[in-house]
Amino acid sequence: MDGYRFWKQIDNINPYGSAAALAKQMGVTYYAMKQWRADSRIPKAETLLQLSKTLNKSIEFLLTGEEKNRYSDRVERIASRCQYSATETQLFMVEQILGLPTEYVVTKKENEREPSGSIA
Repeated sequence: MDGYRFWKQIDNINPYGSAAALAKQMGVTYYAMKQWRADSRIPKAETLLQLSKTLNKSIEFLLTGEEKNRYSDRVERIASRCQYSATETQLFMVEQILGLPTEYVVTKKENEREPSGSIA
């Protein structure tokens, strides 16, 4: 993959909508992002790592557009079965164990109710 195709792929998977927004999420200046793109080169390893973490994609995927399944079919089937009966916290734990991307954030104990105000 050449640099031009690399950055086109980044544009296609960028959930932030623009290069400027992606740069902000990565914690770099827009000027730095603009320069990387203008060079039409595949970035250095440290930049690839930042992109990988920000986009929640593997470096392999960023470089090739493909990602090999890291787990056996059996493990994937077990994880998919958990979706039907597991709590949100349990799903989060399975995703973490399997290294799957997640948007779920554990913020409080499950089934804990937030106070709704005073009852008169």
